[in-house]
Amino acid sequence: MSSKHSILKNVQHALNKNTITKAEAHYEQPYSNQQSDLIQQYKTLQEANRAKVYDVADLDSSLAEVFRDLDSQRILWTQNLPCQKIDGFDYLDYDKSVEELREELFDTDTSIIEAICGVANLGIVGLRSDVRSPRLASLITPRCVILLHKNNIVSSIYDGIQKLKDTQDKALPTNMIFVAGPSRTADIELQTVFGVHGPQAVSVVLFG
Repeated sequence: MSSKHSILKNVQHALNKNTITKAEAHYEQPYSNQQSDLIQQYKTLQEANRAKVYDVADLDSSLAEVFRDLDSQRILWTQNLPCQKIDGFDYLDYDKSVEELREELFDTDTSIIEAICGVANLGIVGLRSDVRSPRLASLITPRCVILLHKNNIVSSIYDGIQKLKDTQDKALPTNMIFVAGPSRTADIELQTVFGVHGPQAVSVVLFG
């Protein structure tokens, strides 16, 4: 028996003898909510975080406008999107490993991904990485388009984490990111610079 199996066997034996008491999670809003409309609150705060928000009636027909506004040329297309590709743009399907696509990935200027949730009282989106939407998709391109269904907008980050957990058998995903807007940092002179660690521009498309 390997050391790994021995350790796991001992852990299982200990769990059988000592039941772990499950603690119920709880959360209280630290400040009063000034807006009853979650969608409007989300839009206001997401725009305050320097992301451009589109509220669209038809997702497929609206993407062309979003891509034109970003001056998109070649789009990194993840594999779990609720929309179709729009004619007139060049696409790279993110359906292989980084090693296989390394050269092409850096030739894309815009990525498009779907968010699991939006958090209204912070103006942020929650992303979950998996094989259909790798974590690099939200980081590698200068511009990023994030699709968000309005039904997935929640009031607080606690609710957002529950939403992310619900997508993987009530367990946290291996990689979870909350995005407020464009990547930003400051140099020694406190000058804000966008796009150092991620996209320079972020557009959120609300649909549904």
